[in-house]
Amino acid sequence: MKPKVSVITTFYNSVSLGNFVHRAMDCLLAQTYHNLELICVNDGSKDETLTQLKMYAEKDSRILIIDKPNEGTAQYAKAAGQDVATGDLVMLFDHDDLLSADAIEKGVQIFTENPDLGMVGMIVKTVFHDGNIKNIYSLHQLLDTESAFVPHQISGEDALRLTVGRYDFHFRGIYRREVFQKVSFRFTEKLLNADEIVERLILKNVKLIGSCSGIYTHFVHPDSSAKSFNIKKTDLVVTDMYMRSFAKNHGIYNERKEVFERVAYKNLIDAMKAFQHFRKELPAEESYRQNERLRTAFSEIDRPVLFKNFNGFIRFYHQILLSAYNLFSRFYQMKK
Repeated sequence: MKPKVSVITTFYNSVSLGNFVHRAMDCLLAQTYHNLELICVNDGSKDETLTQLKMYAEKDSRILIIDKPNEGTAQYAKAAGQDVATGDLVMLFDHDDLLSADAIEKGVQIFTENPDLGMVGMIVKTVFHDGNIKNIYSLHQLLDTESAFVPHQISGEDALRLTVGRYDFHFRGIYRREVFQKVSFRFTEKLLNADEIVERLILKNVKLIGSCSGIYTHFVHPDSSAKSFNIKKTDLVVTDMYMRSFAKNHGIYNERKEVFERVAYKNLIDAMKAFQHFRKELPAEESYRQNERLRTAFSEIDRPVLFKNFNGFIRFYHQILLSAYNLFSRFYQMKK
């Protein structure tokens, strides 16, 4: 019997954001692989998302709807789907993305041919909202076109190393159930990008990752929560502090430490700009909490490593800026 694939899709105001319910469900129902469990998590939508999902569920018994209140970040919606998934294989699918009709079938075929694989990645085509292609990747390999795909594998350890500081490993695809369920998306702290921490923890438990020629098209939207300018930018520095400690403890920090510190510094600057912009709107207790987050992140920047990224006056400029937290904070307060 062919393995069952649980596809977890989270929906939040998916109708008002772009008629994504119809697009996502039609895409999934058009898959040439049919042994699917389509888990649709309505994450407290305030529009017609739940109504439209129910219309699809009435027509196809493979669809399971979970209706839950919104808890502030997508990690809990993914966790709700993770809790009920029963498939031999599991896949995460974003409501605003697309799959080629044969994507899941091709992924399952690679699993069948290679029983030692823990994950199988699809070709990831990242597209801007205007339709222009940003890049095309197969795991860690950059492709000129989808037709340039050549099957390959990478160890989970090597893939994990490629996520230190910057994601140079691009995974959208299918997990073995035992791999996917080993780490809960109910991460202990509610963070904007806690799912990125969970993804790295999953990689830590994977021996080997394969690839297939199915195409996952990921769309970049400028108004997404991760891209928009809001106080949650401070979540990024908390994630960086966690990942710095994680990478050091697992011996994968040193080889990419300059990349890591450069990205962490950029995230710190973005977070400080957001904090200074919104601080007057925050309750005193929340303002203090956010400021302490930034102060701690500021202190943990590895300055000698970071400064290797700069030369001349630019290096001197950042050395002065990072000499004292009050100076750093005051600078972006005035710059605002």
